[in-house]
Amino acid sequence: MTTRFLSAVFFLAAAGVPLARAWDPVGHMLTMSIALGDLTPKARTELEATISRFNEREKPDAPYDPVTIPCWMDDVRARTREFNEWHYVNLPFTRDGLPAPEGSRFAPDVIWGVKRCGEIIRAGAIEPGIDRDQAVVMLLHLFGDIHQPLHTTNRNDAGGNRVAISNLEDEQSDLLFTKGGNLHFFWDTSYRRAFKGGKAGVSYSPPLYERERPVAGHMAARALVDQQAAILRKTHPRASFENRNVLDPAAIAGESHTLGFDLAYGKLPAAGDAAAHALDEPYTAESRMCGERRIVLAGYRLADLLNGLLDPPAARRP
Repeated sequence: MTTRFLSAVFFLAAAGVPLARAWDPVGHMLTMSIALGDLTPKARTELEATISRFNEREKPDAPYDPVTIPCWMDDVRARTREFNEWHYVNLPFTRDGLPAPEGSRFAPDVIWGVKRCGEIIRAGAIEPGIDRDQAVVMLLHLFGDIHQPLHTTNRNDAGGNRVAISNLEDEQSDLLFTKGGNLHFFWDTSYRRAFKGGKAGVSYSPPLYERERPVAGHMAARALVDQQAAILRKTHPRASFENRNVLDPAAIAGESHTLGFDLAYGKLPAAGDAAAHALDEPYTAESRMCGERRIVLAGYRLADLLNGLLDPPAARRP
C-alpha cells in the first residue's frame, strides 16, 4: 500500500478505524479561505495571534496558517480519538424530526461542540483540557462539519460510511472501506465531483503527501485552495443565500439534515440486487452544487461568527 495519502485521516480509514470526517482537508480550507475575506482587521489579528500560540504549543510538522488551521481536528486523529464524537450528530431520520428534542441526544456532538467552543471563546467557560486558543481552532473545523449533510443524517449506517458506492474514481478511493468507496466519502468530496466515463470522479485533486507531514501537505494545496475559493465566491455570492444570517448550530444542523434526507439519501440511485450503489450524472451534479453551496455558506457564516467572537460589536469604536 502506498505511503502517500491526502491526509493522516485517510491512513486511519485504511486501517479500518470508523471515522466521520466531514469535508476533506481541501473542503475545510475552502471554507476558511472564504471566511478570511470577510473578517474585520481586528478579528483577523486575533485569529493570527491564536494560531501563533497554538503552533508554539502544538509544534506541528509545519506551522498552520489561517487557511490550513481548520484541518487540525482531523490531523489530530492520528494520535487520539478524544474528539471523534464532536464531528457529527445523529438526528432522527425523519422529514420533520428537527430539531431533535432537547435531551434526546448525547453530548458531545457537533451541535454541542459548536456551542461549547463559542462559550469558551466568549466567556472563558471551562472544558477539561481545552483553553480558548484550542476552542477557536476546534470551532473553525466543527463549523464546517455541521454544514455537511451526512454529518447530521444517519440511517444506522454510520452516516453513509457503510453504504458502498461502486463507481467513485479519484486519488483516494482505493484506500477507503470498500472498493470504490462509500457514500460518506463521496459527500466529503461532493463539492469537487465530476461525472465522466461512467464514474463519479473529481474535477481537481490536491497534491498527495506523506501521512507523517499533514500540515506540510495542506500547505502544498494552498495555491489551489485560494484559486478555487475565489471561483466559488464569485459563483455563489453572499447575496445568493437567503439564510446567510443563520448562526444557530441546531438550525444549521436542521438545514444539513434536510439536504441529507432529501438529496444525499433521498435521490441516491437504487442499488437493486447489486452490493453497491452506482452514482449517475444527475445525482453527481446536484450533489456537487449542494456541496459547493454548503462550503461557501459555511465560509460566509464563519466570518460573521468570528467577527462577533473575536471583535465583538460592543467593543468596536463608533
